[in-house]
Amino acid sequence: MSQVSLLERGAVIRINLNPTQGREQRGNARPCLVLSNMLFNQVRNGLVIVSPITSTVKPNIQTLIPIPEGYRVKGSVIAEQVRTLDLSDRWWQDTEEILAAQFVDRVVAVLKLIID
Repeated sequence: MSQVSLLERGAVIRINLNPTQGREQRGNARPCLVLSNMLFNQVRNGLVIVSPITSTVKPNIQTLIPIPEGYRVKGSVIAEQVRTLDLSDRWWQDTEEILAAQFVDRVVAVLKLIID
């Protein structure tokens, strides 16, 4: 079983998001929150759905969801910049940090408000 198929929803990974265009979040080792569940990650053979994490915390921007205290990763999840990535074709690394299910649900709820 590949390392990708073991990634669970809420995992924080570092990944090369380049190439990007326009205002898309970029970075060679950008932290991202895995939104897809483990079953999807297993079945899709390397694909994961993520939202990038920025070091910026701006409570007035509702699509930047601040990461709670107590985690190694700091900053905010950028809810509107969801991406499906093929980890078999990109450099990535598991940080071995899992954010709480309630936090991930909050990120997904904000995304749902945007797309519903």
